[in-house]
Amino acid sequence: MLQLFVSLGMVLLCAGGVALLALVLAWQERAAAPDVRRRRLVWLVLPVASAVLALLLGAVFLLMMLWSPQGAELLAIRNPLL
Repeated sequence: MLQLFVSLGMVLLCAGGVALLALVLAWQERAAAPDVRRRRLVWLVLPVASAVLALLLGAVFLLMMLWSPQGAELLAIRNPLL
C-alpha cells in the first residue's frame, strides 16, 4: 500500500514539475524585447528548469527502486523508517 501512495505522490510531483516548467517558459516568452527574453532565459528559466528536471529524475529513480523486486529491501536498508 505504501508503494501505491508513494507512486501517486511522485506522479503528482511530476505533473507539478511539468506545469512549473510550462509557466516559467510562458513567462519568459511574454517579454517585450529580445534582450529581456534572453536575460530571463539565462537568469531564471535555465536554473529553474535544471532544478525541476533533477527533481523529476530523482522521482523516477525512486519509483524504479520502489517497484523493483529488491527495492523495498534496499530502501529499508538505506532508510530505517521504511
